[in-house]
Amino acid sequence: MAPTTSNTRLNSALARAAVYEALAHALAYPDAVRVQAVNSCGAALATTDLPLPLLRFAVLAREAVSGSLEPVHVALNTLSSSPDCPAYESAYVSGDPQQQTQRMADIAGFYRAFGVDATEGGYRPDELSVELEFMAFLCQKEAYAEGHLGPPRARQARKAQRIFLEHHLGRWAGALGERLAASAPPGHFYHATGQALAWWLEEELALARVQPQPLAATPALPQWPEPVSHGPEFAGAASFIPVEAMSVR
Repeated sequence: MAPTTSNTRLNSALARAAVYEALAHALAYPDAVRVQAVNSCGAALATTDLPLPLLRFAVLAREAVSGSLEPVHVALNTLSSSPDCPAYESAYVSGDPQQQTQRMADIAGFYRAFGVDATEGGYRPDELSVELEFMAFLCQKEAYAEGHLGPPRARQARKAQRIFLEHHLGRWAGALGERLAASAPPGHFYHATGQALAWWLEEELALARVQPQPLAATPALPQWPEPVSHGPEFAGAASFIPVEAMSVR
């Protein structure tokens, strides 16, 4: 029997949630617990039929080692405020703390509308890993609606995804992925993660049929000179990271 449209959408939503979750883990701080989560996500993704950017990411995630990731993560995202690759949305809006605070409040309000508390664990609501985790949550809501609540509720979940992509995640995360890939050592986990993120967001925007107005391609922070080569802090680095920054009330 051919799968119904509802089953096809359910499976698609679950598959998309898995990619978002893996990327969310991969772009958080690589402590031991999160690396285990990345390993698990990578192993699961690597068994599926993936396009090349996601396959490279999944293979490296499956084999990621905490000690090889932390130095590169710190070098690229120093205290979440690196002028090279700051991994939070408001950095691409303005360098003004007041405007950044307002942006974070807007995003936190979006989360609260869906019963999500993104404040646990000390994470900013506009951190990339948190926004990716929220998209995974919305995809899971879509899948649950397809299986239990019916098409109208599933359409609501898809609409929420489109809105969040158009007004938040889709406006800056792809550009950050490109910067991350350009800044990380070639072949390193974060190089593959940046490429996967940029590719994935392009696919997601096309699927959602939205064309968000991009935020600044570079962060609105005082710029440091671009490094001419990768220093010893990159030596021996090989792959991964993560986060579970939100809980559903």
